[in-house]
Amino acid sequence: MRNSDVFTSYKTCNYDEAVKDGRIEIIGEETDEAFLEKVLSQAIDKEAVKKAADDLKIVYTPFHGCGYKLVPEALKRLGIKHLYPVEEQMVLDGSFPTVVSPNPENPEGFYLAVDLAKKVGSDLIIGTDPDSDRVGTMVRRGDEYVTITGNQMGILLLDYIINAKKATGTMPENPGAVCSIVTTGMTRAVCEYNDVHFEDTFTGFKFMAERVADWEAAKSYNYIFAFEESYGYMMGDYVRDKDAVTASMMIAEMAAHYHNMGMTLLDAMDELYKKYGYYKEKTLNLVMPGLDGLAKMKKLMDDLRSNPPENIAGMEVLRVRDYQDGSIAVKGLGKVDKTPFFGSNVLYFELADGSNFIVRPSGTEPKVKVYLLIRGKSEAECEEKIEKYMAYAEALGK
Repeated sequence: MRNSDVFTSYKTCNYDEAVKDGRIEIIGEETDEAFLEKVLSQAIDKEAVKKAADDLKIVYTPFHGCGYKLVPEALKRLGIKHLYPVEEQMVLDGSFPTVVSPNPENPEGFYLAVDLAKKVGSDLIIGTDPDSDRVGTMVRRGDEYVTITGNQMGILLLDYIINAKKATGTMPENPGAVCSIVTTGMTRAVCEYNDVHFEDTFTGFKFMAERVADWEAAKSYNYIFAFEESYGYMMGDYVRDKDAVTASMMIAEMAAHYHNMGMTLLDAMDELYKKYGYYKEKTLNLVMPGLDGLAKMKKLMDDLRSNPPENIAGMEVLRVRDYQDGSIAVKGLGKVDKTPFFGSNVLYFELADGSNFIVRPSGTEPKVKVYLLIRGKSEAECEEKIEKYMAYAEALGK
């Protein structure tokens, strides 16, 4: 492959002849069955599902994508009895005719699922993106359905997996969890509280899978969960990437667990804030279009790197991590340490209030992304800090 030119080295063949002589092999139901067996092996407490099955209702949509087959099958085999697919969106169609965007991060795409959920009285809505590797959820609160963010779902799953494994005696020795550097700081808090080893990586599951592979090679930690803020979750060793089939199954199991306690996933998240502290996250895109967009992006990063702010929106900057060269700088002391990994154009400002302000240019679009990872004493304080840091971030793009 390395020596082949993608434009000139390819050869064509007759499809039917290639199938007949074995050059093309059709993947059959046996592959689905092998995969589903692995998925179901990740279930921790099927008894909780069995107990909730008569009452728990779930609406599911694949947004015209490939989750239409295996996600419902996994949920049914888990023991979910009341599963309501959004029929209009259970049809594979790359034009996505019923939604403006099939991205499960966008709540407006769930409008058909919400209509169905209200009609059947569903407790939970699960939606998977077209290639079924990311999953979004909405939970009933009163007469409305509220979005659970990717960060919140990651924390819910992490806490549930830890405690369910402990309760069932299936927690491995030296458990570990991984997330990206732009994912909620609450991850570290959950892991430290529960004696689970934690490490972060650059954004992308290839980096998280590499970290897990390093643990395995060193026989140091046994990973139990990995995730990032963009609605991707990784469990098991059979898919070294985010996988919405396994994640949907685990979300359903977790929802059943809390349903048995008279709680929704929103109620559970509120309790986790009380237990681990209050965190909130926001991502901003500083769009810089036009012919000079790339130059503006470069100048912003160069200015922040050469003359880092001593405070951000009035909050003192304690440390600056530069993931491009791996340096860690402290005001008045200069570079004092190295990050455990480097090579990416990311600046990470650690603030005195426990929050983090992260800046990186997009590699594919004319914009600079700013991640606000907020720590506060209450939800209201987190909201106030979000507004303050957002104003500072937006000024950077002007």
